[in-house]
Amino acid sequence: MNEQGDALAERLAWLRENFPDPDTGKPREVREISAATGISLSQLYKILSGESPNPGWQHLRALAEFFGVPLDAFNSGDHGDEVRAQLATLVELRELRDSGVESISLRGLTQAQADRIRGVVEDLRASNTVRRDEP
Repeated sequence: MNEQGDALAERLAWLRENFPDPDTGKPREVREISAATGISLSQLYKILSGESPNPGWQHLRALAEFFGVPLDAFNSGDHGDEVRAQLATLVELRELRDSGVESISLRGLTQAQADRIRGVVEDLRASNTVRRDEP
């Protein structure tokens, strides 16, 4: 294992936990991911264990499509960090929605803070992370 493989494993584990099966609410099963992406079980287990630090663009693209996130979610560096921060914000907003919060009041925030929240939502929509047909 190495640092790059561990980072990729952590990112994939985070996606499994935070982008669960919409029908069950449980983390995606490795067999389900394998079947949907065409990545062999052995290769997927290597990625999840950190033993495959560079699985290839095709595998990363298939995983990004499966979870409905931008490919940049797997990248290192500042842009990858920004995308993952936006995804974390999306998860937090979804948790608020799921807890019964119908709307988020922006009162008490500065104009810059409110604009930042709107910007994150628009960025997520533009990257197809948020499906427009979802409530």
